[in-house]
Amino acid sequence: MHILVLAAQLIDLKKIFFSAPLIYGLLFLMSVAALTIWIYSLFTFRAKDFMPASFSKELRNLLQTDQYETALALCSSKNNLLSQIMATGLSTRQFGHQVMMEAMKSEAGRASTAFWQRLSLLNDIVIIAPMLGLLGTVIGMFYAFYDVNRSVESINALFDGLGIAVGTTVLGLIVAILSMIFYTTLKYRVVRSLSLVENEALSMSSLIGIKV
Repeated sequence: MHILVLAAQLIDLKKIFFSAPLIYGLLFLMSVAALTIWIYSLFTFRAKDFMPASFSKELRNLLQTDQYETALALCSSKNNLLSQIMATGLSTRQFGHQVMMEAMKSEAGRASTAFWQRLSLLNDIVIIAPMLGLLGTVIGMFYAFYDVNRSVESINALFDGLGIAVGTTVLGLIVAILSMIFYTTLKYRVVRSLSLVENEALSMSSLIGIKV
């Protein structure tokens, strides 16, 4: 109990927040945004969503039996990354293998743009958060040292104010570190999932007969 009281005396969170409400508010919103992107992406960046096992099996069976029109209709009726890539390949097979592969690569890049944009947002937070925190500290120090005619009491208050001002940098670094962790884990998942999809698409493309 005494420890909690002492901690409350040492750290007045309300006082700290209102020392730079705009900076702290922005950092709080950035932390919420980073956490939201991370949690949402954990449930969407999954290989089984990019290429459902049942769909892959059915499509492979159709390609092995040269039922390309049926395979194209199947891909068009589904909404996943593999179906989009394979639909492009089946639609362009009459132009030759080289054109078909280039079209599939282009479609893979286009379809995965949304995933990379989310990662880019996290990376932006990693860069902006510490800079925003440092800005809050610099502004706090500027106002603290603006009045050079100070008494001993005001000098003591000055150091208290500097301690509070440094809090924005601390929070900015915390937000940046957490966002970097989120970014790294999601990047690994995205790269791994996209690699699996691309390998599966490449394997299936070898089953597509070129229409001459």
